[in-house]
Amino acid sequence: MNKNAHMIKVENVDKFFGDLHVLKNIDFEVIKGEVVCVIGPSGSGKSTLLRCLNHLERITSGKVYIDGEMVDYRVGDKDAMKIDGSKVTEMCSELGMVFQRFNLFPHKTALGNVTLAPMIVRKTDKQEAEKKGMELLKSVGLESKRDEYPARLSGGQQQRVAIARAMAMDPKILLFDEPTSALDPELVGEVLEVMKKLAFSGMTMMVVTHEMGFARDVADRVVFMDDGSVIEEGTPEEIFGNPKSKRLKEFLALTK
Repeated sequence: MNKNAHMIKVENVDKFFGDLHVLKNIDFEVIKGEVVCVIGPSGSGKSTLLRCLNHLERITSGKVYIDGEMVDYRVGDKDAMKIDGSKVTEMCSELGMVFQRFNLFPHKTALGNVTLAPMIVRKTDKQEAEKKGMELLKSVGLESKRDEYPARLSGGQQQRVAIARAMAMDPKILLFDEPTSALDPELVGEVLEVMKKLAFSGMTMMVVTHEMGFARDVADRVVFMDDGSVIEEGTPEEIFGNPKSKRLKEFLALTK
């Protein structure tokens, strides 16, 4: 696959919930190795967009490609062409997802949470899964917490376990849905530090975030959404240093 290949490509995507038009003719792409941060006010459609990428929600119309493969093509809330369901499942497994609320299994230890998907989905044997799981927990600074259950971990520690869990499937792309918004302020930094290490390692990442400092420092490109539409996109220097739209200027003024 060439270096400039599209890992994510979205064309003319609309999403309705009943009469509510949540995503409006969305077009954007993420290139291999790129970190794209999506910013905007609450209710602008950012999280819905992420959920449409990995089929947690179905789009109403438009096309979605993952790693060059079409995984969704719909018109008027109906499938416009037959797409191999097993292929869609395979492609969506290439997307690791880190949620706002951690979503760890409470009855599984930190290591158990990290090893579960490889063992069930990829049929990795337990010894191999645990060896890799320990390497991933070490990479997020939590190898000493391998046997702890989520209830005994801080929010920041739970989110770092969630990142290790997402990485356990060797994803080609990591999606982050406001990964620090449920954390106490003093715990935000430890999660952002892990995300920065991933970004600088070359991982393709799409991050919905309210952390403007992270977007400014780490993103290759920033996308500003409002009311279901992409209003503006560009480099961090362009978005934060020279915003063009009135709506983006208003939004940035409120985040200072």
